[in-house]
Amino acid sequence: MNTISRWRRTGVWALVIAMGVAALAAIAIATTPPGDAMDPEGLGPGGGAALVAVLEQNGVDVETFDSIDGVRDALREQDDDTTVVVANTSNLGTGSAATLRQEALGVDRMVVLSPTTAQLRALRADATALPIGAAVQVDSRCNIGPVDEGDSLIGIDKRYEPGGGAEDVTTCFPLTIQSADGDAEGEGAGEHGAGLLDLPSTSGHPDLTIVGSTAGFSNGVITEEDNAAIALRLLGGSPRLVWYQPDIADLVDGGSGEDAGLLPAWLLPSLALVAMGLVMLALIRGRRLGRLVREPLPVVVRAVETTEARGRLYRRAQDRPRAAAVLRLATIDRLRARLGLRRGDSLETVARAIAAATGRPVREVLDLVAGPPPTDDAALVRLAQDLSDLEEKAHRP
Repeated sequence: MNTISRWRRTGVWALVIAMGVAALAAIAIATTPPGDAMDPEGLGPGGGAALVAVLEQNGVDVETFDSIDGVRDALREQDDDTTVVVANTSNLGTGSAATLRQEALGVDRMVVLSPTTAQLRALRADATALPIGAAVQVDSRCNIGPVDEGDSLIGIDKRYEPGGGAEDVTTCFPLTIQSADGDAEGEGAGEHGAGLLDLPSTSGHPDLTIVGSTAGFSNGVITEEDNAAIALRLLGGSPRLVWYQPDIADLVDGGSGEDAGLLPAWLLPSLALVAMGLVMLALIRGRRLGRLVREPLPVVVRAVETTEARGRLYRRAQDRPRAAAVLRLATIDRLRARLGLRRGDSLETVARAIAAATGRPVREVLDLVAGPPPTDDAALVRLAQDLSDLEEKAHRP
């Protein structure tokens, strides 16, 4: 019973551990962008290897990093004549964004693709990000150097509205909505944000360009419309390009200063404490049991008392066949030992040996040790006496 309980307890803990591992794997999968969009080494439709190759062919020194620590070290070596791009903001924590803003104050330009409102706040950009719902093609209505009047960009999936405190913000690729009757000035019509914002440098951030598209610069779309020209002008304006592809570890980077990460500071210590508690509980509740310890009984029960008590139970139940079978089996076991027979010998072999030792016919011995059960108490008593006589007359041949 103890063995079954121990195995059952072990199975429960194994199931709990398996569920924990599955939960961690699900969290990792859920927080990892599918296909790792704009991976500088990605050759699939969602990767950015084509853009990196074209930039390098045009003499731009492209340096790729997947952690905010690597970007920090690279920017401390050389700030001027450098452009920084955050190609995939899915894993950009607000703490990492704040650190990037501080370290990139001396660069020529910083380009961020599809940031959220929280990330914009960490970059000190007074703007709000709003989803569109589907990637659309929008024509430019500005001329800011990297973007010419009339350029067309495919793949805009997020729009941005500058805040009231933003000054000298240039909006490109405006998203306009017409009224039901086609009037551009009717109710609900007009501009509703833009696919690109260009913010001049301030004491809090460098020249900052916000683009509401990640897929527009990927391998599968870069050759359509003016996507390639816009990407080359935005990212190739300096001889050096720092390509920042945040890893999942940058989601929990607490950053510095007044900016905080996406996760509360107490979460990791709490998880560590819970994990230690589970380990201790597993060690305490799942400990192995030692060997069985014999304990002395409070009283000594003689064997004859047990035999007599069992006989009284058989008599009360009128179970003569069972009592006769017990008597016969006990006699056969004792005679086997006395005559030097093996336990695996057949009953006929035992009967022949008993007949040879007692001088009785084999058939008589077989009827005595394996005959029909007695029908009354007198027959049961006779059987017991006959078996006792048989044992007394049996001698080793």
